[in-house]
Amino acid sequence: MGCWDQNTSNIDLKDIQETSIPAYGFFAFGVLGNVLALCTICLNRQQHQWRSFYIFFLGLAMSDCLNQAIVFPFEVLRYESHFTYRISDDECHFISFSYAFTQISSGLIIAGLTTDQHMSLIMGRQLDTMVGNRRIYVFALFAMWAVAAFVSSIHLIFGESEIFYPGSWCFINVSSEDFGSSASALVYSITGILTLIYTVSLHLYIMCKSLRDPEISGHLLDTDRITGYYDIHVNIFLMTSVTFYVLCWGPFLVDILLRSVNVVSSCTGRLELWLVRLVDFKSNLNPWLYVILRKENLRRIVRKFRSCRAGNIQDGEGDGENDRLVSDTHM
Repeated sequence: MGCWDQNTSNIDLKDIQETSIPAYGFFAFGVLGNVLALCTICLNRQQHQWRSFYIFFLGLAMSDCLNQAIVFPFEVLRYESHFTYRISDDECHFISFSYAFTQISSGLIIAGLTTDQHMSLIMGRQLDTMVGNRRIYVFALFAMWAVAAFVSSIHLIFGESEIFYPGSWCFINVSSEDFGSSASALVYSITGILTLIYTVSLHLYIMCKSLRDPEISGHLLDTDRITGYYDIHVNIFLMTSVTFYVLCWGPFLVDILLRSVNVVSSCTGRLELWLVRLVDFKSNLNPWLYVILRKENLRRIVRKFRSCRAGNIQDGEGDGENDRLVSDTHM
């Protein structure tokens, strides 16, 4: 039996046992999360000292929203037509670029956030108070987008795009023996893997350095000295995001890498579909992590936890005492 190809005339559409529920679910999950996160950023932009975090996170949300706006209509057309709608070559190039660009840019932005955290750990708030620092961060964001656009467009010039099962999405052609496509897939996968290795290594270094030297970790102290809270929501967000990037993006990168060097030569199919859905889940999860891990939400969780441990379930009487407990613990 040959590999799946939507242009083959002998395809039996009854053999495509896929549902549109994941496409609708991911779209709703991602749009709602990004809207909530962007609203939270706009409402609280003056309450946080890490301006760079908001600039980078805004770029992350914009990349994810752009990909959803581009890819979702083609998915809907394919599913709602009962797989009779066929993506054209130009549309396929457009979708493949969007997928690759979103994944690479998101990885680079998370790496940029981790790098900024490391620089803040070393330099304190001198970096954030430098003249023109906002322009530096904006320039860095556009530089990341430029690198992601370059890596994502190589196959449009020297290679080909491939329509993957069940005909609802496209990516770099990893099924052909064309050198340009193989090289493009290799550049994409190596760029992604190196980005993950750099981000994970630097994040582990930051964690170890903070644990060994509490005075250095004080460089990440929030401006709100009354609560005595560190920027714990940013640290937890980065730690959780890095973990999910490795777990969700890593398998897709490895699959593309192995196919680009012909270690895996089997037909693409449902495996790649679920791997790319895993990547979509990772992208849609980022804004929800930010909203859930907001500092004030973490305070409420800590208060509730301490209240339950102390046997005090009356929120009105316990809030003040628990606030002092939280402050004393983290000062």
